[in-house]
Amino acid sequence: MPASVPHCSDPSSCGGVVVTYRPDPGFAARLAAMCQEVGRMVVVDNTATSATSDSLAAIRAHCGCQLLCNDSNLGTAAALNRGFAELERLGCRWAVAFDQDSTPEAGLVAHLRAYADRQPDRPAAVVGSNWIDAARGGPSRFLTRHPSLPLCFKRVTAERDLPAVTTVIMSGALFSLAAWRALGGFDESLFLDLVDTDYCLRTRRAGRAVSVAANARLLHPRGRKRAVRFLGRTWWPAFMPTWRLHHLFRNRVLLFRRHAWREPHWAAFEITYALKILAEVVFLEDQTFAKLGACLRGTWDGVWGRRRPLSRPYP
Repeated sequence: MPASVPHCSDPSSCGGVVVTYRPDPGFAARLAAMCQEVGRMVVVDNTATSATSDSLAAIRAHCGCQLLCNDSNLGTAAALNRGFAELERLGCRWAVAFDQDSTPEAGLVAHLRAYADRQPDRPAAVVGSNWIDAARGGPSRFLTRHPSLPLCFKRVTAERDLPAVTTVIMSGALFSLAAWRALGGFDESLFLDLVDTDYCLRTRRAGRAVSVAANARLLHPRGRKRAVRFLGRTWWPAFMPTWRLHHLFRNRVLLFRRHAWREPHWAAFEITYALKILAEVVFLEDQTFAKLGACLRGTWDGVWGRRRPLSRPYP
C-alpha cells in the first residue's frame, strides 16, 4: 500500500529540474506528473534544435513550467547546474532532479522533504528516492560500506529509510541548494556518466549525508536493458552503444583517481560492476569487439586524465 503523503511545511521552497534531449512523445505526461510535485519546475533542454524548442514551448505553456534552451548539448552536469542556479535565483532552498524518462509517484517530493526535515542534527545534502527499474521491476538496491568488512561493499533495499548510503541516482533525488553551492555544483567535465556518483562522493567527503527516503517512489528505466536468454537463465544486459561505453569507462577511472583512496568499498563495487559489463558484452551482446575496444580506449583516456568531449551526443 502506498504510504500516506506527509504535509510539506513550505512547498514553494522546493523546485524541480529536468534535463531534456530529444524528448519522446510521452514526455509531456511525465512532465505534468513532475510539475504536480513541486512549486516550480525548470526544463533545461540540450537538444539545440528549433523543432524541439517549439515542442517544449508548447508543453511549457500547458504545464506552466519554465524553459531554458541551451545553444548546444552541454551535458547533464552543466544543464543541472544551470537549472539549480535558476531555482536558487527564484528563492528555492531545495531542488529535485528528474530524468526525462522518469515518472514520480504522487507524493514523492513531500516524502523527500519530510525525511530531510526530520534530520535537524545532521542536515541532509542529498536524499534519494526508492526507485523501481521500469524494465525489470522490483525494488532498487543501494550501495553501502559492509558493516564488518570495511574494504567490501553491500547493496541493500530501502524497506525503511536509509540514513547513510554511498550513492543514489540523480533522478528523483532531493538536493540542498546550499550544499550544492558549497560543493561547487556538478562536475561538468564528466558530461553525463557518473555525474551523480561523483557528487555523492564529494558530499560524503564534505561530511554531509547521502540518504534514501523509503516512501519516495519513482519509476525509472536504466538504459536500454532488454532480456536475453543464456545458459537457461534470463539476463538483462545494458546494450550501451560504443561511445557510451568509452565515456563510462573513462569517467570511472577519473573518479578512481579522485575518490578510491577515501571510499575503497565504492572502488570495489565499481570494479565488480565494470567486470559485469565486460562479461555481458562478451557473452550476451552484439558488436563485441567494437565495444571491448571502446572500454579499453576509455580506460586509457582515464589513466591519462583526458577529458575530451564526447564524439557524439547522447541519445
